[in-house]
Amino acid sequence: MTAADPRSVERAVAHAALSVPGVAGLQPGLGRSLADAAHAAHAQHAPGAAAAPAPGAGVRARYARDSGVWHVEVRCVLTEGRRALDTARAVRARARAAVNRQAPGGCVVAVTITRIVGDVRGRARTG
Repeated sequence: MTAADPRSVERAVAHAALSVPGVAGLQPGLGRSLADAAHAAHAQHAPGAAAAPAPGAGVRARYARDSGVWHVEVRCVLTEGRRALDTARAVRARARAAVNRQAPGGCVVAVTITRIVGDVRGRARTG
């Protein structure tokens, strides 16, 4: 069986992680942040170019051909008022399910909580 495209796996995992209550967003790694910043700077000079981060920002997926296992890292920003451990477990479960829909087989998911912020969704509704 051939492995799925890592970018499609990253997008699926990002969508799954963002659907978990308590996840405010995903935090891209340093390399992705620098690439997105460079793209945004270039986009300012190109009319009509989008400066939004890549759809899988905050998720890194790698397929190990020798073992047939996907290794996925998810970097989450959480909202306050929820238990970080419970939220991380829910993110891991949904990420595993997303990977298995994209590429059935083995999967190892690591969830990193990068920070906790005020309830940004609640503020958007009331403000």
